[in-house]
Amino acid sequence: MRFLFFLFSLILLVSENSSYIAAQSVDQLHQAAELGNVEAQWKLGVAYANGHGVEENDEEALKWFQLAAEQGLANAQYSLGGAYYNGKGVQKNDQEALKWFQLAAEQGHAHAQGSLGFMYYNGEGTPQNYQEAMKWWKLTAEQGHARAQKNLGVMYENGHGVPENYQEAIKWYRRAAEQGDTTAQRNLGNMYDNGKGVPRNEQEAMRWYELIAEQGDPSDRYSLGMEYMNKRQFPNDGDDYNHCSDCNYFNVRAYAWLSVAAMEGHQLAFAQKTSLRDSFMTSSQITEAQNLSIEIFNRILSANNNP
Repeated sequence: MRFLFFLFSLILLVSENSSYIAAQSVDQLHQAAELGNVEAQWKLGVAYANGHGVEENDEEALKWFQLAAEQGLANAQYSLGGAYYNGKGVQKNDQEALKWFQLAAEQGHAHAQGSLGFMYYNGEGTPQNYQEAMKWWKLTAEQGHARAQKNLGVMYENGHGVPENYQEAIKWYRRAAEQGDTTAQRNLGNMYDNGKGVPRNEQEAMRWYELIAEQGDPSDRYSLGMEYMNKRQFPNDGDDYNHCSDCNYFNVRAYAWLSVAAMEGHQLAFAQKTSLRDSFMTSSQITEAQNLSIEIFNRILSANNNP
């Protein structure tokens, strides 16, 4: 089965709230928190947990999360659950983590719902229960969270908690893949590559694999180039090497991706693209591939300069 997880972060929305903390001095937060302001208590916990304006202190963070969580603030309940799950400022306790995630999830907190689904899926702090995992992940997925959407795809593909349903798997993989989730992109590509729930379509599969390679490193781009080379040699079961109907497509894209990896210093890529060019490619294919490699390289460069 493909790897499945829901990313735990110790503190919810830290980056979104760092500007709030910067705008208010920790002294002001302390004053409001001491007066019982629940939002200030949670924000103060975030400050201590991440060292924003104060020295990082997990025990102090836990104290303020607890006070806010006990007053029913969903963000604080989620943060407190994360502290118990990760053993930050307190001994790790999956049962306590589950309890606080559940309280936040029941208020519609998407991250808590996702974390709760993770715990039910893996049987952490509770007996394993795929149906409960599905229930909570679906609520998160419907709020647009890519990891939960990917996880639903895995459950539908493998029949975990629901009857196996490749069409539903593809639907959820696609939603996550379109948000840039690389695992979902890989899984969706595999569905097309193997004709699971859709007619087999190698070019559509490779389109999703290309998105992964663009987000990866030179080794990923080299691997994609080699994957194109393998499909060029054995495009379909039983096809003869010398009667490849899609050789132009596979040659061009193999050479382009190997060229990009070679431009980035990958030595094996340089050797493979030279062998491909000298043994199998026409001059028009080489020109097309060179132009495509420049396009791809510029896209990667632009993405790296504008993360």
